[in-house]
Amino acid sequence: MAAVLLYIRGIVEKDFGRVPELFPFPAIIPLLLAWYLGKHYDKYVYLSTRDALTGLYNRRYILEQFPKLRTYADLKKVNIAILLLDVNDFKEVNDHYGHEYGDQVLETLSKLLNDSFDKKDMIARWGGDEFLVLSLFSDETVLNKKINHFKDQMKRGNWPHKGDLSVSIGKASYPSDANHLKELIVKADSSMYEVKMNYKQMQAVKREESTQH
Repeated sequence: MAAVLLYIRGIVEKDFGRVPELFPFPAIIPLLLAWYLGKHYDKYVYLSTRDALTGLYNRRYILEQFPKLRTYADLKKVNIAILLLDVNDFKEVNDHYGHEYGDQVLETLSKLLNDSFDKKDMIARWGGDEFLVLSLFSDETVLNKKINHFKDQMKRGNWPHKGDLSVSIGKASYPSDANHLKELIVKADSSMYEVKMNYKQMQAVKREESTQH
């Protein structure tokens, strides 16, 4: 029992500072235990739903939350935009500047996403250099403003390598494109692939033009 009291005293002093010798530890043991366990449970929940590098939601969280979001959208009679984003030429950035710099790019990009979309929007790191955004909308003009704002922020970004950085964005909508998240992501991925192919073709044309001058 004495060891337990000393351990609890240590926890209290760590979080609240030095306490009097006559502090009634036995009487507050249940409260302290509840607080301590609750604190660590909240930390566990946060870590289990967040990406370690960016602090964005992870894939697991999105998969768990989408059915709830779909029910809410049906109730409010609004749509859900599924945006899939992929960083253009990210492999070249990693190869040229190193993976540590690549991580910094992903962290900065995550902050720009948080700044460009609403708090109600769910933003996740889907894997590698891919990001996913779930955004409720009734007016597509408002959605496009968010996307354009993010693109503008990307262009203005003070990237350490002083080069341009861009993303390819694919889009799908619930319920017009599909009802289930897996199908919606396939649709968004296909859309993103087309955008990325167009980007690569444009880059190839620019390189060809530069060699002719």
